[in-house]
Amino acid sequence: SAIRSSPVLGYVSRQIHNTASVQNDLDEYNKILNSQRAARPLSPHLTIYQPQITWYMSGFHRVTGGVLATALYGGAIVYAIQGPLGLGLNTDSLVAEIATLPTSLKLAGKFAFAFPFTYHTFNGIRHLIWDTGSALTLKGVYATGYTVLGLSAITTLG
Repeated sequence: SAIRSSPVLGYVSRQIHNTASVQNDLDEYNKILNSQRAARPLSPHLTIYQPQITWYMSGFHRVTGGVLATALYGGAIVYAIQGPLGLGLNTDSLVAEIATLPTSLKLAGKFAFAFPFTYHTFNGIRHLIWDTGSALTLKGVYATGYTVLGLSAITTLG
């Protein structure tokens, strides 16, 4: 026939015909893949392990980094766009507003910002020390961890 003898139409008909088999092959591949995934061993849940200070410090380092970045960038963006939006925020009004707060609330606010900042800074220095290959023994990791916690508390309260 003329259609089968035409190189272009013959190619198109083969493409359409092969598409169905490709889909069937893909479905079969996914079935095999899913059965292999189901047979994989599962990692035990974290609750079976005894908590370690290193876990908490690692998690807190990540959380403080995210919170501080969000607070600083978010605050800077709000402060930068407040003029065109007519929010009336400026340094004088912020200082005056904070001055009216009770001392205990001001101290709590300072602590809430200062401790994560100092902790993240000192723990970052700890990681830089580790990058040199120092203090990577179990004893060194715990010693630097307690040092970071102590320095963070002292500088926050001091």
